[in-house]
Amino acid sequence: MTDRVSQGWTPAPRQGLIPLYPLGFGTILGKSFAVLKGNPRVLLLFVVGVQTLSMVLYMTALGLITFAAFSRAATVPEFSPEFNELMAGGTAIVILSSLVLAALLMAVTVIAQGIVVAEVAHASLSEKSGLAVLWRRVRPAFWRLVGYSVLVGIASMVAFVILAAPAIVLAVVGSSVALVFAVIVGIAAFLGGVVLYAWLATKLYLAAPSIVLEGIGPIRAISRSWVLTRGRFWSTFGVFALLFLITNVASSIISSVLSMFMPLVMGVLAPFGAASNDFTALAVVSIVATVLVFVLMFAIASIMTIVMGAGSTLCYIDARMRVEGIDLRMRRYVESGGGDDPYTFIADASPSPYADARSAGYAQPGYAQPGYAQPEYGQQPGYAQPGYAQPGYAQPDYAQPEYGQQPGYAQPEYTQPGRTQPGYDDAPVPPRPAPPQPRPDVTPPDQPPAPPV
Repeated sequence: MTDRVSQGWTPAPRQGLIPLYPLGFGTILGKSFAVLKGNPRVLLLFVVGVQTLSMVLYMTALGLITFAAFSRAATVPEFSPEFNELMAGGTAIVILSSLVLAALLMAVTVIAQGIVVAEVAHASLSEKSGLAVLWRRVRPAFWRLVGYSVLVGIASMVAFVILAAPAIVLAVVGSSVALVFAVIVGIAAFLGGVVLYAWLATKLYLAAPSIVLEGIGPIRAISRSWVLTRGRFWSTFGVFALLFLITNVASSIISSVLSMFMPLVMGVLAPFGAASNDFTALAVVSIVATVLVFVLMFAIASIMTIVMGAGSTLCYIDARMRVEGIDLRMRRYVESGGGDDPYTFIADASPSPYADARSAGYAQPGYAQPGYAQPEYGQQPGYAQPGYAQPGYAQPDYAQPEYGQQPGYAQPEYTQPGRTQPGYDDAPVPPRPAPPQPRPDVTPPDQPPAPPV
């Protein structure tokens, strides 16, 4: 993390992205979207902008390569041997080029995901970091993230082949009974694939943050995610499923709205009169409108990727708070203005004392910052609750029998003079003696004057 040295008096640290104690379900959901406004220069301009630009370059390059690969085939007869050779060569060039371009696009996507993880981690520590600082955090983990993405892609392809193979085999048989069974097996395979995807996606939801913040490899990250989600599967699945549904529903709504307005835009830019005489203009307008809609949709998908990445990072931080107590280290880091990286893995770390506040006897962590004394909301352990009266404000002239006595001390009696406490058989208190009356002024008798000397 950043090195911040505090000398002398320093102001109180500003509020970070999240409170520094185990998070609730609603907090994770809300902060997954709130991260977008915390550092928009990095998240919106770099993550969304670079990913969108990369997709535009990918489509442009693939289109130009495809055109160049198959353009020579148009110069020879269709049924000639040269035509088949040119088509086969052009297909191979397009496939290889698409694989290379897809690898480059995946590298950009991996960098964007790492930047999102680093930004959420720094924002949780009240740090607003620039792109250079975040890249220093992501750069050592770049190839590990690429390896993890490759492993996930290979595993997805293998799972798809295993699930689809029985239905494909039955469909190849060709009989009516086999086709019926192929449909049934296909539906069962689809439903099983959805369940398998939801389970594996939840168990591996914390792998990418583990790679970036702990500096571990793909296999170790998969193991870490498996361990951190143990006992918290349903809460992690709830965050993943809700964010997935929200982002995809929002993307679908925006896509539908754009699809509805695209014919209107085409009609304005290329009226029917012009389009009937100039099909080239209509084709150009159609291509431009389609590309613009696609670019806008990809930008929206990039924003949704940020939200999903922020959700996985917050789930990772919450799990480590509950299992390893990193909330205490995060708090010390923020209060001291820097220090050791709180995300470093420490073996045999103790869980957070605020992970189970209700059973452990601590104040509810959602209402007060743990670690800061709040005398007005709680009591010191080992002392009786004094009731509702504020200590130090009791009136000394009035008894307060409803609050009880302090252990080991006799309750002082507050009685009025001349009266006994009702309900007690004490001797009557003698009346107070009358105050002395003032003596009247007595004028001494006149004395004769003294004789002269």
